[in-house]
Amino acid sequence: MVTVARHGVAALLAGFDHSDDAELITTELVASAVRASAGDITVHVIGTEDMTRIEVTDQRGSHPRLVDAVTEASREAPDGLGLVSAIAASMGSVRRRSGDCTTWAELRP
Repeated sequence: MVTVARHGVAALLAGFDHSDDAELITTELVASAVRASAGDITVHVIGTEDMTRIEVTDQRGSHPRLVDAVTEASREAPDGLGLVSAIAASMGSVRRRSGDCTTWAELRP
C-alpha cells in the first residue's frame, strides 16, 4: 500500500518543485495509517498555485500521535509523523464521528 501510494503521488506531481518532499510525506502518512488502522485507507492530493495538500484517511478512531524524536519500536529510528511536521508547511488531522481520521500535510512552493 505504501509503495503504491508513493508512486501514485510521484506520478501525479511529476515536475513539482517539492515532489521528493511530497513522496516522503505520502510514505509516512500512509505508513502511519497502515500501522493504526485495519480498515480502508484513501489518499487524496489537492493542488493549487499556492499549495499542495496530501490527505490520508483511515479508520483509526483517534487522532494520530506525534512522537517528537523516536518511535516506540526503535529508540534510533525517527518518527515518521515528526519528519512530516518538520518538512511540511503545516499538518494536522480531523476525526469524524464515524471513526474515520484524515491526517493531512501541506507543502508550499
